[in-house]
Amino acid sequence: MIDLYLLKNIMEEIRENSDLLDSLSPNQFNTKLKLIEHINKIVPLEKEDDIAIFGCWYGSILIPAFYNEVKRITAIDLDPQVISRNKYRIYPGYKQLDFVSKDCFEWAQDSNRIKRTKLIINTSCEHMKPMKELKILSEINSYFAFTSNNMYDIEGHINCVDTIEDFKAQLPETATVLAEEKVTDYRGTRFLLVGELKTDNPAYYKE
Repeated sequence: MIDLYLLKNIMEEIRENSDLLDSLSPNQFNTKLKLIEHINKIVPLEKEDDIAIFGCWYGSILIPAFYNEVKRITAIDLDPQVISRNKYRIYPGYKQLDFVSKDCFEWAQDSNRIKRTKLIINTSCEHMKPMKELKILSEINSYFAFTSNNMYDIEGHINCVDTIEDFKAQLPETATVLAEEKVTDYRGTRFLLVGELKTDNPAYYKE
């Protein structure tokens, strides 16, 4: 069912925020829909589960896709203006959403919440250090859904990859890839990886 309240908020915000419109572009939409398809096939999400979205931007496609499926979505982005727009203009009143303005690596290392998160989504891997450098990911049991690309000429892309094998090499050692896909658009190729993080000695904490 279409969330008409959310649609109204998005339409009002788009009038003065072209970035939000870009987050809903055909290329963004196509890639995230494919990622959602893989997640739905692989990740056994339940109502009591948590999802974390690294580099959430406006969460335009991912948040509506999973909001009613889980207990809580934590959306983290370094840009405080983006987080403010999300909290007060696009998603006000959405109680199962927690927006955090912080570096994703700092949040994950400092928060116990990551240790009970069922699914970690990062569709901004090209904007940050390799996921294998986030040590906490090698210490937990979780699922992941990551994307990157080879679009070196876009501002803010500091960690692009040339191939899907290069992207796999950036995963934590405990990661097992269960689905992969390449999506081509006019600017280059997007790489999708969905899988599981599994350790023999997980440390879980409930808030």
